[in-house]
Amino acid sequence: MEAVLVKSAGFIFIIFIGYMLKRKGFFKRDDGIFLSKIIMNITLPAALISGASGMSINYSAIIIILVGFLSNLFNLYFSKFTSYKNSSVGKAINMINCTGYNVGNFAIPFAASFFEPLALVYMCMFDIGNSFMVLGGSYAFAKNEVEGNGRINFKNLFKVLFKSFPFDIYLLLLILSIFKIVIPKEVISIAAMIGNANGFLAMLMIGIMLEINITKQQAKSVMKILGTRYIGNIIIAVLVYFLIPLPILAKQMIILILFAPLSTISAVYSKMIDPDNPAPALSNSISIIISICVMTGLLVLFT
Repeated sequence: MEAVLVKSAGFIFIIFIGYMLKRKGFFKRDDGIFLSKIIMNITLPAALISGASGMSINYSAIIIILVGFLSNLFNLYFSKFTSYKNSSVGKAINMINCTGYNVGNFAIPFAASFFEPLALVYMCMFDIGNSFMVLGGSYAFAKNEVEGNGRINFKNLFKVLFKSFPFDIYLLLLILSIFKIVIPKEVISIAAMIGNANGFLAMLMIGIMLEINITKQQAKSVMKILGTRYIGNIIIAVLVYFLIPLPILAKQMIILILFAPLSTISAVYSKMIDPDNPAPALSNSISIIISICVMTGLLVLFT
């Protein structure tokens, strides 16, 4: 438990460093955009490649992958439904930030010390389905909301999705796994060197993007994002526990992930939709604190 709390505190500390250095003038808000480009095109793809070692897909894993995908899809439409009074940009921001789970940089390190290796395999399977939405799917739907007047244009959706370099990498890894093609260990080793910087850069970026002095309307936006997200995830958790035919350990890992923080990529995609809105970065930071409390309670319950 001490290791979990130390790692979680480390995440918050890095965010704090980024925020304070921006306040002191060392960073500017535009530096957050620069870091987001590094994350999206270099460190995140490398982290995905380094984590692909030993990945295998079988029939039983398909259910967990589908749960990861459908959980995001449920929250995407749930957030759109609860934001029907918002502008198209407001709906898009909510759709991006009510979906996506920080599995690789938070949930897996959080649970690694408490469960057998099989539990982490279940988490990785969920993350495959999760990544289809996190790495471009949710942004594609959100962008369509802004530019397509809410009508689903599948041509534009797939165009945006396949323009996401991390998504392309994950799709390639999935294909390699299906055909049992092994990535050379030298490639994995180099990718790990680069990917190890992803967590630090992501937290630092959130700190740089973070704005504490937000308006009353923006504070309401944060509450709406987090409230909708956690209500949706509670509904999904109940459905998974009572209806999905999976081993109890798999159900526990899925529920643990459902209360993980927002994906750090959510802040990047939100900035592409509305670059002047501080609510996504603040929502991300607050979700980390909430997740530390909730996931610690779940770990105590499950173990």
